[in-house]
Amino acid sequence: MNRRLFQSSAFTLTELLVVISIIGLLAGLSAVAIPRAMEAGKKAKVKTELTSLVASVKAYRQEYGRYPINHTTDINEYISWYGPGSPDKTPECRELILILSGQNRIMGGVEMNPKMIRFLEGAAPDGSFKDPWGNQYGLKMDTSEDGRLEYYGNGSTNLAVTVIAVSFGPGPKGTAPNSSERQEDPDKIRTPNCDDVFSWR
Repeated sequence: MNRRLFQSSAFTLTELLVVISIIGLLAGLSAVAIPRAMEAGKKAKVKTELTSLVASVKAYRQEYGRYPINHTTDINEYISWYGPGSPDKTPECRELILILSGQNRIMGGVEMNPKMIRFLEGAAPDGSFKDPWGNQYGLKMDTSEDGRLEYYGNGSTNLAVTVIAVSFGPGPKGTAPNSSERQEDPDKIRTPNCDDVFSWR
């Protein structure tokens, strides 16, 4: 009786092979699906943070009647570009983020946030505001006050917006030796290969 029960409850070799095959198939699908889902989650987080960054600049301008930069020089849209692609602007970029985060920083003798209003959440205490891949967000403002911004690099003002923010996405990294900075994709308009994330689309 016990022997018959043991024999009827045992797996056959075929059944074991089928179970192993199914487990292998599920593991293979998971190995592909999980990284894609994680990357999609990162991009969704970036999109939210870019929208928040743009909204904070607009709220600052609404409150103070100016952009959160000091107009002591002949400011134009190109030198109001903060973040990746402008390594010489890193200190100013952090100052900008600190101002938007509620600190009253002094730039060129001007108090930039005297009411100490917190327009932006989520930035680090040192003024860095980075995407999930470790790169500072880029930000550009319509300091020429013409209601348009040029981003694509073709010499025309082709975005009917006043503030834009960009993440250069997961890769590739810069070409300079030991560069951890990710590069702007040159094919950001024409092909689907671009992994940059934009606030305006």
